[in-house]
Amino acid sequence: MVQLATRWVFALFGFLLALAVAAQPAWKDSPAVRALYAQARQEGKVVIWGPQQREVDWIPEAFNNMFPGIEVQWLGDNNIITKAIAESRAGRYEADVIHTSLGGVIPLNQRDMLAVVDWTPFGTAPGNIEMAGKAGLTNNLIYAVVYNKDKVKPADLPKNWTDLLEAKYKGKLIGSVFLLPRLVGFLGVAWGEDKALQFSRDLVDKTDILLTRAPRESFLQSGERLYAVGDFDSASQFWASQGLPVDFVIPQPVAATQFVSTVLAKAAHPNAARLLAGWMTTPEAKQLRQKMRFETDIRAGADNDLAKKVQAAGSMVVIENEQNMATREQIYNKANPILSGQKR
Repeated sequence: MVQLATRWVFALFGFLLALAVAAQPAWKDSPAVRALYAQARQEGKVVIWGPQQREVDWIPEAFNNMFPGIEVQWLGDNNIITKAIAESRAGRYEADVIHTSLGGVIPLNQRDMLAVVDWTPFGTAPGNIEMAGKAGLTNNLIYAVVYNKDKVKPADLPKNWTDLLEAKYKGKLIGSVFLLPRLVGFLGVAWGEDKALQFSRDLVDKTDILLTRAPRESFLQSGERLYAVGDFDSASQFWASQGLPVDFVIPQPVAATQFVSTVLAKAAHPNAARLLAGWMTTPEAKQLRQKMRFETDIRAGADNDLAKKVQAAGSMVVIENEQNMATREQIYNKANPILSGQKR
């Protein structure tokens, strides 16, 4: 089943790319983009780094179908920010584009390692630009509850995060030691610090939640645990595409990380870097990302079914931005030892 699902995904990708070639967007033919493309082709290459393989490995083929003649190399690694800083100190500049969360690129911005980019030729709205023009917003990863759909009834799905404290969920929850404290940081923006930290204590005391660094999908598949708390909606859809019996629900308030594309100030291929980073903010790239990696954009004005569903529900939505960064980090740092059992 997994092999069949994988073949189906790649067949769909080929079909989508063919459509992309057949219907080129208007922005691609603007003088500014044409000029940038001509300069990028002279450079012939661009290197993009992301936090894991599946965030970046789809990009070369998708990008080259619109902009052929530029080799796209990628690296997927959780340590890309540390690696970029270390290389900068050594006077090496391998990466041209960094694609990761907004919070992830802050250490680069603090060290003046990011370039200001003109996003207007790509039709990127001012509201989709952060860090004074250094970051173009691409997609969101939405915190969800992923569940075994063969063993969980629709009536037993949580509508709010606090529903998980009910007795019926005891012994059935699992969470990531990395993701769950970060979810609490987002909830703290909506609820306030005291309620968010009490929620952390109650998860530990009342639900017997299992926190692990191991993949949660194996626990869901076996039925050892039925609900993965704080995994992403895209992870659920990816697992389902691989044949796992899972689905997801997004409790309120809605919490979402914000991914961005950024260009390094000393990129070896600056024109190709700007072309790739700008392309990643376009509707065409967002559509391909959603089809291939199940990652979408739920910001106001986004044109996809999930964004419309969230907006129609009138949910409170907390999306990672520069303004809430410090608050989230403060609450995350306090929630982390509570969830790990090191502190009350």
